[in-house]
Amino acid sequence: MKRSAALTPLSHDHHHALSLAMQAGKAARQDDAEEWQRVARRLIQHYQDSLQAHFAQEERLLLPALSEASQQAAVDRTLADHAHLHALLQHPQLASPAMLQAFADAMTAHVRFEERELFVLAESLPAVMAALNQHGND
Repeated sequence: MKRSAALTPLSHDHHHALSLAMQAGKAARQDDAEEWQRVARRLIQHYQDSLQAHFAQEERLLLPALSEASQQAAVDRTLADHAHLHALLQHPQLASPAMLQAFADAMTAHVRFEERELFVLAESLPAVMAALNQHGND
């Protein structure tokens, strides 16, 4: 599905996030502590380099517009997902099969939710898209 210009950058970020989720899931199924460490470091680096900014952008631009459009359930779900992913990525045992799998599952579910539900909802609401487009023009 073609994304609106306002949501395309966020949607592109999701591709990389899914790739990392797949790497984490694959590592979790291996009996290789060094690979768990490598993947955990990669996840933390991605979190610091782009994921925190991605979440912040959604929380600063998209979620307030959805809240204004009376879509609080979607906003609450997104914020809960973000908090859960933040917690997973800061967990002291991230480099373990259980935590890597938990991250893989949570990130995959979150991206699917945003792509299949949240962004579709946003694109169906003219006021939300106007707010996002306005910010892009500022």
